[in-house]
Amino acid sequence: MAAMEGVVQSQAQIPQQQQQQQQQLQPQPMAVERLNEAVQQQLNLQSVKTRALSLSKAIGRILDDFNNYARTNTTPKWQDILGQYSMVNLELFNIVDEIKKVSKAFVVHPKNVNAVNSLVLPVMLSSKLLPEMEVDDNSKKELLLHGMQNLPIPSQIEKLKTRIDMIGAACESAEKILADTRKAYCFGTRQGPSIVPTLDKAQASKIQEQENMLRAAVNSGSGLRLPGDQRQITPALPVHLVDVLTTGDGAQAFSESSGMYLKNPAPSSNPMSGQSTLLQVAS
Repeated sequence: MAAMEGVVQSQAQIPQQQQQQQQQLQPQPMAVERLNEAVQQQLNLQSVKTRALSLSKAIGRILDDFNNYARTNTTPKWQDILGQYSMVNLELFNIVDEIKKVSKAFVVHPKNVNAVNSLVLPVMLSSKLLPEMEVDDNSKKELLLHGMQNLPIPSQIEKLKTRIDMIGAACESAEKILADTRKAYCFGTRQGPSIVPTLDKAQASKIQEQENMLRAAVNSGSGLRLPGDQRQITPALPVHLVDVLTTGDGAQAFSESSGMYLKNPAPSSNPMSGQSTLLQVAS
């Protein structure tokens, strides 16, 4: 009997040990750090929380309304939408106003920043590379060190020094070329170039003549009209039209594009013209 009781007790102890082991294996809940009650009152977090919950509910109602519109395939009224938007905008404005009341009295530093190095932080952030530039810089560093990872440290240092010297020599050469160019063309100085290119006399006279022609054409229009010897001379009237178009008084004016000119009637060479005139007088 005693042996049986010992076996029963041992069997009863086994589940207890298993429960203790399971409790030990379970992760203990981490202690939640809570703010001081006075700080909570100064920050007015309860009011901000209430307004944030109200804003979340308002946005949820708007989303539900839009889902109902989509399911029923109905067109919403703009007046209702504008009213809901105004309500959400007002809730958001109230939250921002509550935060502004206490944000001026508190200074929040990141984890790695304290009151000592907070003054240096803006300079560090302003001098930090852009994310794209930083990624490019890191990739170039990895490419530079890719063939040196298996080498000993002294060899890596020597190779890096050699590459730095090469880059320095290239920079010095570029600076020298820039300095020579500035000196040759007098860049960065108030004086003009010392050597002025000269023109040939014939070329200079030709340029001067062209400038004079352009100036005269612009100012007085000379050179834009044809000279007299190049104009097309209007021929005299045909013989059979002279007696019809001309008058007995003498000259007749004809208008042309080049101006007004007088044309004397040509003598009639037709012998019938005199006879026709005599017949008209006799009649």
